[in-house]
Amino acid sequence: MRVRQMTDEAFLQLIRVSRRKAPATMWIKGASVLNVYTKEWQQLHVYTAGERIAYVGEQEPMVDGDTEIVDATGQYMVPGYMEPHAHPFQWYNPYTLADFALQRGTTMLISDTMMLMNLPMEQVEKLMESLASHPVKQFFWGRLDPQTGKDHPHFTKQGLARMLEHPQVIQGGELTNWQGVLGESDEILFGLKHTRDLGKRMEGHHPGASAETLNTAGAAGITACHEGISAQDLLQRLRLGMYATLRHSSIRPDLPELVKGWLALGLPWSPRMMLTSDGSTPPMHRHGLMDYTIKVAIEAGMPPIEAYVMATLNPAVYYGLDAEVGGIAPGRIADMLLLPSEDQPTPTLVIANGQRAASNGDILIPTVEPIWEECHFPPVDQLDKKVSEEWFYLRQENGETPIVEMLNAVITRLRMEELPLKEDGVVSLEHDPELAYIVTIDPFGRRKTQAVLSGFGRHLEGLASTYSASGEWLVIGRDPHVMKMALDRVREIGGGVVLMDQGSVVCECPLPLAGRFSSAPMEEVIDMAERLIDQIRQKGHAHLDPIYSILFFSSTHLPYVRLTAEGIVDVKTGRIVVPSLPLE
Repeated sequence: MRVRQMTDEAFLQLIRVSRRKAPATMWIKGASVLNVYTKEWQQLHVYTAGERIAYVGEQEPMVDGDTEIVDATGQYMVPGYMEPHAHPFQWYNPYTLADFALQRGTTMLISDTMMLMNLPMEQVEKLMESLASHPVKQFFWGRLDPQTGKDHPHFTKQGLARMLEHPQVIQGGELTNWQGVLGESDEILFGLKHTRDLGKRMEGHHPGASAETLNTAGAAGITACHEGISAQDLLQRLRLGMYATLRHSSIRPDLPELVKGWLALGLPWSPRMMLTSDGSTPPMHRHGLMDYTIKVAIEAGMPPIEAYVMATLNPAVYYGLDAEVGGIAPGRIADMLLLPSEDQPTPTLVIANGQRAASNGDILIPTVEPIWEECHFPPVDQLDKKVSEEWFYLRQENGETPIVEMLNAVITRLRMEELPLKEDGVVSLEHDPELAYIVTIDPFGRRKTQAVLSGFGRHLEGLASTYSASGEWLVIGRDPHVMKMALDRVREIGGGVVLMDQGSVVCECPLPLAGRFSSAPMEEVIDMAERLIDQIRQKGHAHLDPIYSILFFSSTHLPYVRLTAEGIVDVKTGRIVVPSLPLE
């Protein structure tokens, strides 16, 4: 499979440059070059013909006045990094993430399509084709379920087949609906089998899975899992023939313990290991992308060469792309990075497709302009009703109130408890500053799901968000009047997140694209997200990533309970524990 097509003329030039019968396009000399195939540093000449590497060895090239000579004396050269498991919609988008990746030396992304699935498939395909022109190569994975518990036109057998068969889609997954497998869902089983029938990879999602569960996953076609949270988890996946992806993300910063645990086992690093940043929310990208992930691995004790191999060759082999990318070798696309030292993975120079593409964080070449104006996402606000303060009053039924308790940033459980009531019968929170009302609003079905939330913060007056996994609006707070004001403001700005305190907006984060992501450059999105997190932290939020918490309150792939358009659902059984109510 060609990652980038080659003309007959370019092919002939590649061969002639390699034979030193034609002048090189670029000549990099003086660098210590990482051979990812033999795991050694070598002092070699590297030269290119157009977009590809023509020669790696001891002979100097033929040159002419057009040959670009890069003196890399004293520097280290490694292949461009690959992110094998990207979620390009965590407020940023596939275009801004690709630009940011290029600045930091990541030259290939394998990206989730989840947030695109509210577009017609024709528009999804057009976006993929547009991104194929970016200097950062971007492939995609085809989801098998929407994680909302709702029917969705793309998640039928016909819709799954169309997505999985697209040439830019090189894997299925990640598989989050394990209950669908156990329940033998026709669509889920079709998606699993069809992915493997096409010869494509199938990404799993199995946190805390037993050996028995992983056996069933492997039998169903799972080829990799990024959910290992201990060295033993990694070993278990490797022993069952899966690739094990070591993760360091804003919601699961596991990499240091994984590295230390593996070193304690005394086992060799496996060629079936990869590294991922797993869709971190914007603040973590203040440190970088795959360059930061590699840095964390090295600082935890992983030998630098092993870290580079896990971010280059290993994912290239996994996806069947190693004849095109993943190493500095003849015939490969010329994606190469110059580093100041062996253990400093942030590049001083990024060469992508044979061009100087970025230097010290500055992009040097045109990338791709987004085509969002051609995308017809469903309107963020289809509700023809004004927000009512009454929506946020919670009344106790049968002497019990549902309390959703945050066990960590994304895992929630439900308890039913009798809470004090005000004179008008509304549940009172005055006895406990840790509690808040939580309401999800379905603007399409005109319904609301209510509970009391424990563990999000203290004295939180009002937060409203259209950024959610399911498309419902989320409102959290202790003061229904301020909650109403926050949701009013979110509607005014066309979607996003608004936090209010003492009756005023203290942080406003516009997400005008589908109410979930921004067209702003990564730096602006990072700043915006950091401001929100700082304000939420001031309210006592103690969990790892409040942005992910906001996203996942309505996502039905996580235990133990979620707030959906139908009501509070027990994820394991699918049973509605507390039904939703119509908006009055």
